[in-house]
Amino acid sequence: MTGQTKCHYEVLSVPRDADAATIKKAHRKLALQHHPDKNTYKSPEEQDASAAEFKLIQAAYECLSDPVERKWYDEHRDMILRGGLHGNNGSGGNGGDGSSFLFDVMPYQFAGCYDGYSDDDPDGFYAVYGSVFEQIFQGEKDGFLSEGNIDYNDMPNAHLGEVSMGNSTSDWEDISAFYAAWEAFSSCLSYAWEDIYHLYDIKEAPNRRIRRLMEEDNRKKRKTAKKERIDEVCALVRFVKKRDPRVKKQREKIQREQEQRQAEKMREAEERKKEVAVAREEWRAEAERNMAEQEAADLDAGRIRLADLDSDDDYDYGGCKRGKKKKGKRKGKGKQKNKNYSGRREETGDDFNNDQMPEEIADATNDIGIPSENSSNIECDHVSQHVGVKEVVEGELQNFEEFAQDNTNEVDVSSSSEDDSDDDEPESWRCECCKKDFKSEKQFENHAKSKKHKENMKKYEKKLQKEAEKMAML
Repeated sequence: MTGQTKCHYEVLSVPRDADAATIKKAHRKLALQHHPDKNTYKSPEEQDASAAEFKLIQAAYECLSDPVERKWYDEHRDMILRGGLHGNNGSGGNGGDGSSFLFDVMPYQFAGCYDGYSDDDPDGFYAVYGSVFEQIFQGEKDGFLSEGNIDYNDMPNAHLGEVSMGNSTSDWEDISAFYAAWEAFSSCLSYAWEDIYHLYDIKEAPNRRIRRLMEEDNRKKRKTAKKERIDEVCALVRFVKKRDPRVKKQREKIQREQEQRQAEKMREAEERKKEVAVAREEWRAEAERNMAEQEAADLDAGRIRLADLDSDDDYDYGGCKRGKKKKGKRKGKGKQKNKNYSGRREETGDDFNNDQMPEEIADATNDIGIPSENSSNIECDHVSQHVGVKEVVEGELQNFEEFAQDNTNEVDVSSSSEDDSDDDEPESWRCECCKKDFKSEKQFENHAKSKKHKENMKKYEKKLQKEAEKMAML
């Protein structure tokens, strides 16, 4: 063991209750003062002294800057400065009890106990702590056999003898196995030397209750001593592992690998995003080409899609709901001529008056006294003398049904002669009630059966009834 045991607070010249900022400030000041690069002008002896002091400053700051390690140091400070449990620098107890099997680890929780990290130096990091862990295990082994056990392979912690500290060239698998084994350290000793009451005292107990209490106190003392021993060894393992350059190197390697994997994942994500965007554009272009080809094929075959019909036509022609229609009128068609109320063809020559009503309905309104452009001077009492309002509406509806039947018959006649001449086919069929045009007879028939057409018919009937009532009141 090299160096001197000196209090960390004294090395940094700070009080024991100093906060982290004060400790950091003191360390920076002393490190700049004793750094080897700042003392090149001094003599070799002074440079060696400054280097040793700089090492103590660094060790003190490493301990006090870590809250967990500082707490443990404060709790065991006096024992560390004294040189161990009995002030004998790491030897066992006085040999009068089983504590002689416990190797004192307190002096080795101090950075001044080793000198550098050379593999050949007997005072180096690997040589010093390799010997410390070997002596700890040897104490456990001797104590286990002294308690009456025969085969030390039955020890719960016998696996500690299979691992070693190694050196700077050891494989990481061996280093990891070493620290994993010692971080799970558990003592196999009974700690019977910690008993308060000996066997003679227990036998002389006045009654069973007192005897049980004595035994319970002894168990508590043994349990406490065992826990303290485990805490000491585990604290030493943490102290050594924190300063092991092999562990630091491995952590840096793992950190670099994690950063590389993260960068690779981000790069792959960006590439996938670009590939998806390119595939989406290709799919959209392919869909547009297919749609254009399909439309061209439909036009070549002379077929017209329902979507190409008038945008106001929202009825069901095939038993299903229509999708969204294209807005705007078809090009090249121009204005269509007005047709009969029930779809009469343009060739018949029947035209509506200014009110878009068939001639027969207009004549009926003139007969009953409803004013129009040609008969505005008919008197209202003439209406009441001939027919009532209800009869007027019923007559108009009957005339409408007759015209619809006539139109259907005409459509049948024109369909039968379709093969003889294509010029006989009208350009469109028109429903004046709904103000819509249709390109074929089938479309018009389906429209006449639609719910919307029937609703418009009812509205038109009500409109005629209101007009008739209004005229009757004049």
